[in-house]
Amino acid sequence: MSDSSAAAGRTDGRGPRRQRRPVRLALVCAAIAVVSYGFTLTVISDTFFWFAIPGVLGLLTAVIIATHAVLNRPPGKDAPRVQLTRYAVIVLVSVALVAVPLLADVRYLYPFVGIGMMTFLVASRLLIEQRRGA
Repeated sequence: MSDSSAAAGRTDGRGPRRQRRPVRLALVCAAIAVVSYGFTLTVISDTFFWFAIPGVLGLLTAVIIATHAVLNRPPGKDAPRVQLTRYAVIVLVSVALVAVPLLADVRYLYPFVGIGMMTFLVASRLLIEQRRGA
């Protein structure tokens, strides 16, 4: 006889809780990024410019969390190939984050230049650490 109450609340990675985790992580990272970007825009102000410091730190935190979530090594023999493909996508996104504000010349988008550079650096460091560990 099986115990259905124990099967309903599984936390071993096979139940419904495991499926909601990436969505919840994406929502938390998006919320952190939006609020932090709003704080970063206060650098334009003459009186509230100090709010830009926690804004930049929050954006950096969101970049680290999101990059780490994307570059997790999947199980299997194609893991290095999948990892390099994900890294290439992250590099393309970081190039776009740097290039678009500079080409558009909109001062409200300038925080994305630093975020693009930090995304590239964080992704490169994670890739090197994972390659070294393999």
